[in-house]
Amino acid sequence: MAAKKTVLSIAIDRELLSKLKHLSSEKGYSVSKLISKLLEEALYLEENVFKDEIYKNIDWLSEEWKEKLQVLFTKVLDTTPDPIWIKDLNLKIIYVNQAFADLFGIKKEDIIGKSDIEVLPPEVAKECIYTDMKALEKKASSHSIEKVKAKDGKEIIFDVIKTPIYDKNEKIIAILGISRDITDFIKVQEELKQKNEELEEAYRRLKEFYEFDVVTGLIKKRRFLEELKRSLSELEEEESYTLISIEITNLSYANELYGYEFGSKLLREFSKMLKERLDDFGFDYLFGKIGGSRFGLLVKGDTVSRNLLKKFLNFIKSIRITTPDDESFFVPKIFFVVRKVAKKDREEIEKILMQMEDMISHLKDTGKRNFIILKDQPSIYRKAVEIERKIKEDIREGKFHPMLRPIKDVNLSSVEGLMVVCGFGKLAEKYVCSSLDTLYLENIFRVVDQKVVEFIKKKVYQKTDKTIFAKLRQSTIDRIANLPDDQLSKDVMYIKDKTVFMISENTYINNFSNILELKDSYNLKFGIDSFGTGNLPIKNLIRMIEHELFGYLRIGGFFIRTSMHSPKRERVLKGILSIGKEFGIKTIAADVDREDIYEFVKEIGFDCVEGEYVGKLVEPEELSNIN
Repeated sequence: MAAKKTVLSIAIDRELLSKLKHLSSEKGYSVSKLISKLLEEALYLEENVFKDEIYKNIDWLSEEWKEKLQVLFTKVLDTTPDPIWIKDLNLKIIYVNQAFADLFGIKKEDIIGKSDIEVLPPEVAKECIYTDMKALEKKASSHSIEKVKAKDGKEIIFDVIKTPIYDKNEKIIAILGISRDITDFIKVQEELKQKNEELEEAYRRLKEFYEFDVVTGLIKKRRFLEELKRSLSELEEEESYTLISIEITNLSYANELYGYEFGSKLLREFSKMLKERLDDFGFDYLFGKIGGSRFGLLVKGDTVSRNLLKKFLNFIKSIRITTPDDESFFVPKIFFVVRKVAKKDREEIEKILMQMEDMISHLKDTGKRNFIILKDQPSIYRKAVEIERKIKEDIREGKFHPMLRPIKDVNLSSVEGLMVVCGFGKLAEKYVCSSLDTLYLENIFRVVDQKVVEFIKKKVYQKTDKTIFAKLRQSTIDRIANLPDDQLSKDVMYIKDKTVFMISENTYINNFSNILELKDSYNLKFGIDSFGTGNLPIKNLIRMIEHELFGYLRIGGFFIRTSMHSPKRERVLKGILSIGKEFGIKTIAADVDREDIYEFVKEIGFDCVEGEYVGKLVEPEELSNIN
């Protein structure tokens, strides 16, 4: 029978360490877990098998190996960098490996036979005793995370496993502890947690910026539409709510008169006063800022009545905003449109809201009154919807065929860019009649804009390094600014690096804040289309130049041809070209279809020319021939 020997600590050689690592890989265990198992087996052999008579009958285990087995396991334990220890049932230490002794800077012989309190720092000893008792009480492995100060004072975090060891009679005879240094792992976890918290905060702030207007604190158009659709989906079939579209039409005047800070104050005070009045009325409502000076209001109840509108109008008329000099008041000029909405309107609510915004434009143009109540489907609106349907049908049938017209520098030495020509005018002439106001065509314009953007993305963008010029209408600009997840918005962002978006003067006036946001936030490039034919006042032109909103001025053929025969118009045109050169804005002469027109625009100083005289329409497949 093998005699019980004193446990010794012996340094392991490299060959044995290599075998240990190979065995660890073969068994699929970590080195620490393998050592744990080997130790348990060693203790069992020492306590039970070596004392048993059956052990003598195992022929393959020589007497030499019976003597060496305990020493072998001791060598194995001393090779691991993980501290390992064994305690008896009185929690006296009966074994530690070298890593344990090195951790606290204590010799093994000064540890064996002592308790934690005698050899470890008090706070460490207290925690060790607690987890030892927990493992013994559970009669099962105990897992804990413990912090220990090493001999150099550095705090180390250990993942500790303590396991009771049983004899053959299922009686606990000792407790085994193995610990793994996880300090770096915990540090990485904490750094990841901090990064995640920073990302969550950045996302929250971005979402807040994205969903809430920074001036008024109201939800922006995208969120307003989402909440609006959700509210309508909760309605019963016979129920309805009241939707009101509101615009402060003299906001730009307030900005020009008192500055942008006052304009922001006007928006902020107006929205605050309106919310307070709605609360006074006891309404359940949804209120959002859906454009530069436009607001959307959903009153959750069938409240459309002349009495309500009278109260609403009287309240609007009563609003006064103190001017910066505190000596006078500014009266906001408000237009609004009211409409009942029901569950059936949920899917068409964007079109309905756009229709209401169009009606506000109509009210501003006529100047007869400042509000209107819409029916569910006014006859004139149904006509616009029908035209939209027919144009979509023509597009599906291939009758909508965009092409490209070269824009050349005035000396015809190179191509400046390519203007997308979509032929929308001829397409719409089939359907548009004099009784239909063009403000109802915004939805149709957006359909055409979408096809033009798709055309650039799929057929032009990858085939040329030239600048691409494409017209965008007001409804399209509004949609891109407020619905960035919309497919049209994504396509615009895809082509933006090579594309200049040409906007009419009126679109600039009506959508200034959205255009400024798209330029500053998304780096979209803009130009003014058909300059001189819209309603752009000089103060707005100055404002746009100050903000560097556009890089191109495209002047229409009518303005150019009339200037050829009018000295005063010619002087005005030269003044416009001079402004362009002063601020680095390139000028494009459109519709140049004769030699005399070309000579005229060249002589007075245009940068670029476009028209039949200087370049025919081409298909995307012909772009390789464009120089």
